[in-house]
Amino acid sequence: MNRNLGIGLTLAALGAAASVSFAVDAQPGAAPTSAPANPAQAGDVLPMVPLAKPGVVTVQKRDGDRFHLVVAGHKFNTRAEIEKYLAYRAAELTLEQKASWFTFIEARSKGDTAPEPRSDPTGRRYSFRMDYFRPAWRYKAGGAPAWVSWSPFSGAAFIADPKGITDFEVSADIVLHKGAMDGADPLAFEAQAVADLLINQVSPPE
Repeated sequence: MNRNLGIGLTLAALGAAASVSFAVDAQPGAAPTSAPANPAQAGDVLPMVPLAKPGVVTVQKRDGDRFHLVVAGHKFNTRAEIEKYLAYRAAELTLEQKASWFTFIEARSKGDTAPEPRSDPTGRRYSFRMDYFRPAWRYKAGGAPAWVSWSPFSGAAFIADPKGITDFEVSADIVLHKGAMDGADPLAFEAQAVADLLINQVSPPE
């Protein structure tokens, strides 16, 4: 009789444990532990600018927080596209250096006729004044072995037939800054705004 009583108590204990387990598993609203996280929508990921081939982009650090950037190539598409790519790389460099904005240093020389930009508290801001990002050029064209220099401040027109360009270099000097930006300076650019504006418009030249 004691043996039967022991077997009965054991079965009862097993049944109670099974009931508790089922009750826990069946609780309403319990999240399954094995459910995968929702994947990010493809449209939420911004397309990345392809990496440039070696020699296309060079960066030289100069005095203080001043940097000299050069974009070089052989296949000319348009002046605007190449200058936008240089501006994008300037913005990326600024962010990589833990700065938030940069000023473009105009490469002017004696005899230039383009008027100098003036401080304008009511002017356009941040990424919307790309017309003030005016880098210097040099190129070879028409099979000529010599380089030809061109300045956007000289008053001279760009090459008459850009399709004849076989080699080119476009360069800019920038100074990096942290903290509050001088919003009245037309040569000041907010790096993140410039990068966001151009990321879908640029690719490295060849």
